[in-house]
Amino acid sequence: MIGKPGDPAAQVPLTSWGKSPTRPGAPSDPLLTPRARAARRRLAVLLGSPGPLPLLEATLEIAAEEHESMDVLAQIARVETIGEGAKARLAALTNPFAKLDALRVFLFEELGFKGNVDNYDDPRNSYLDDVLERKLGIPLTLSILVIEVARRAGLAASGVGLPGHFIVSVEEAGRRLLVDPFHGGHIITIEDCKELVVRTTGRASLFRKDSVDTATPRAMLTRLLLNLKRIHLAQGDYSRALAVVDRLRVIAPSDAKEIRDRGLLLAHLGQSGAAVTDLECYLALAPGAPDVESVRGRLAWIRRRAGAAT
Repeated sequence: MIGKPGDPAAQVPLTSWGKSPTRPGAPSDPLLTPRARAARRRLAVLLGSPGPLPLLEATLEIAAEEHESMDVLAQIARVETIGEGAKARLAALTNPFAKLDALRVFLFEELGFKGNVDNYDDPRNSYLDDVLERKLGIPLTLSILVIEVARRAGLAASGVGLPGHFIVSVEEAGRRLLVDPFHGGHIITIEDCKELVVRTTGRASLFRKDSVDTATPRAMLTRLLLNLKRIHLAQGDYSRALAVVDRLRVIAPSDAKEIRDRGLLLAHLGQSGAAVTDLECYLALAPGAPDVESVRGRLAWIRRRAGAAT
């Protein structure tokens, strides 16, 4: 939530965003370094190219904007090496359960990857290069690692975005098996999935039949960025939150909620003119949204503040 005590729109949450005064994929922050700008533009290229989205590279480009000295190709090679190790361990196995157990032992026992239960909201858990280095992650980044390694080992793996948790689906020998990378890479059942949703959200009703449908790479990148956005907002790091919102725009440039959120962030960062433009755009794009009156109140407050400063 962004807002100050007494601010007429302090209750407006930050959740998403969209179409803005800058073209999709163009950085709105003129202070971006050349390396960070290159990472964002490469992400836009990957998202806009025909054919399957390369999940590994796109995930690393998100990290590259924050970690400017990081070599994306070197990190891809690092995953390739892990994948070759997994492939060697699975080569002689035919049973699907045996294959997944061998993958689990390799990644989570031999290499030591695990879920960061002690500091879940550490931003490093969301950057894949940090996950590879520290061997700690959140469900989503560990799932991306398992997916990429499993595919290199010959398994058909994809992501599953449960409410409040992320897991991996593997199709092997006519069977669909579900794996929970955050909790050691063990095979889980549908009932286990329901329990995970209850444990993480407190709401059993959030689990539906389609909760175990596979997630697209684009949806996984969106979820990764929304997680980072939540963390930065909770820490009061509005500059980083704004950078995340800009990357969300690259993925979904017409999401009206994100333009609202960018306007609120820009206001917090003292960029009243740009904030007014974004919030006016949001009101035009979503005139029936439930928070319209709150946004109008915030917009009026920003205009008064800007007028008093001139």
